[in-house]
Amino acid sequence: MDKRKVTVVLFPGEDGGYVAFMPLFPSCTTEGDTVEETLKNAKESLELALEVPTDTDLECLSYSHAKYVIVGDVEVEVPASLIEANEAAAKEAG
Repeated sequence: MDKRKVTVVLFPGEDGGYVAFMPLFPSCTTEGDTVEETLKNAKESLELALEVPTDTDLECLSYSHAKYVIVGDVEVEVPASLIEANEAAAKEAG
């Protein structure tokens, strides 16, 4: 079995801990209480996804590790209807 490095981006979770996102494998997101646990969960998530890979997964394996990552913010216009729908969904969720 071959091994590849995959870039994983972590950010703070809303309720504490961390959320992991793999930019080239957007279906593989996970979370954990610590950085170490979150990275372990990310590894498990991607390994499970690669048991039955999509064509996109196979294509992305060739360039799945970035030497460095630049993070930036952009401000976008969000339609009022989307904000209303999001607020309604949040209210229903409690």
